[in-house]
Amino acid sequence: MTKDQRDNVRNASDVDEETKTEMVGNAAVFLTGICNVKTLYLSYETLETLNFCYEAIPVFNSLTHLTVDSSNPEVGWESLPDLLKNCPNLETLVFQGLHHKATERCGDVCLCQGLEKCPSSLSQCPVKFLTILKFGEAYDEGDDLNMEMEMEKIKHFLKKMPNLEKLIIYYNTSVENDLSEVSSQLQMLSEVASLKCKIQVISDNLSLSPSFPISLSMKYGLSL
Repeated sequence: MTKDQRDNVRNASDVDEETKTEMVGNAAVFLTGICNVKTLYLSYETLETLNFCYEAIPVFNSLTHLTVDSSNPEVGWESLPDLLKNCPNLETLVFQGLHHKATERCGDVCLCQGLEKCPSSLSQCPVKFLTILKFGEAYDEGDDLNMEMEMEKIKHFLKKMPNLEKLIIYYNTSVENDLSEVSSQLQMLSEVASLKCKIQVISDNLSLSPSFPISLSMKYGLSL
């Protein structure tokens, strides 16, 4: 699906779902052809294409590692609930960024709507290892960065994913106080996670004093 096609569907607010499906093509057929893969990477362009697909997402029985490029704030997460529910053996989930467009179809994957109305895709998710890349990075240089919202999303993941054993966050900052603040917030969030879940922050620019209350080392990160 080309950029022009995605733009046409995105702006076609006055057409029905069947017409939109015809405009994007049958993405479900493509997914069926790759449903036996063990590792899958979804660019934000592919994610947006899936958002426009109204046919059922196939079951990925063999998939154990899924990476989602969620660095573009103009792309929603509408397709993620069904995708996660159809990955019964998924062990590792990686988000490249935590940006997405707020919609009414994200289910309980995010905080876009009241959770009492949302299907339970995260609470049934078998994922053991969750990785957040590009934490604290804006999509464009001029974009405003809402660190508080990113932290709320992480808190949501920790609360709703009962099988999590490890959360790794890659946060590249040269400001020591920023890293200390994020680490302190994550320490508090660990209270809502399952007892078996370990939290680790990794930064390429890490230089803290030995008195910092969390063990850490350059390039290897710090564990909460």
